[in-house]
Amino acid sequence: MILHSACKRITLATIMSLSALLAFSNHAAASEKAAPVSGFARSFLLGTELSDATITVLETGLKLKTDEHGRFGPFLYPVGKPLTMVFNKWGYKTTQSDTVIVPKEGLTGPHNNITFQIPAIETFYMLDLIIGANLDDEKCHVVTTIIANGKTLNDVPQGEENAKLVLSPAVNEPVFYFGIFKDGMFKGKTNPFPKGLTAATEDGGAGFANLPPRDEPYTITAIKDGKKFSSAQFICRKGAFINISPPRGPMVLE
Repeated sequence: MILHSACKRITLATIMSLSALLAFSNHAAASEKAAPVSGFARSFLLGTELSDATITVLETGLKLKTDEHGRFGPFLYPVGKPLTMVFNKWGYKTTQSDTVIVPKEGLTGPHNNITFQIPAIETFYMLDLIIGANLDDEKCHVVTTIIANGKTLNDVPQGEENAKLVLSPAVNEPVFYFGIFKDGMFKGKTNPFPKGLTAATEDGGAGFANLPPRDEPYTITAIKDGKKFSSAQFICRKGAFINISPPRGPMVLE
């Protein structure tokens, strides 16, 4: 009986230890397969920090709130899985991010996070009128910044001048480019008024309107003699507005 009880106690203790070890190992493995993601949201043109906005992960339904400085996260997300985020706040245009495969190091820090540049509703439709895009609600619309090497949303200007935006698969819709104010109270800010631009200015802003929705992502990059660029992907959903802002847009590589 004594031997039996001792064996029973040893067996129970061993089982509990093994269970704890297994639980710890599973937790560690899960942690190794997830990485932190964070970012922030600001208004287009003025750069106001957008607090109390809702950020939704399309793939999982996870909802986050921005703090008083427009920041969200960090939160853990599976490594190697696609991540697409959507910004919502009353008075601002609902805006979608690019779709990125989360790397093992995560998406945090000024050169590798998720940022949102959000136009107010009035600004969005004013830009539509200025550009003359004639937006179709059955299509999606994308803008991005063609970024000079190492630039972030905190840099002014950010763009790689004379680069051209490229979309794959190609579409018949023309590229539009934004100018930049050279002086005055809006110096360094996006200037939507110039017409007939055929390449990026120092602002770097460019985009396509009225892209056909598709299940597979589009790839967006840029070209310029003597330069190589990174690329980004985005999911074109019916009626979606996508803004791929620095550092996520096509960037000059070293």
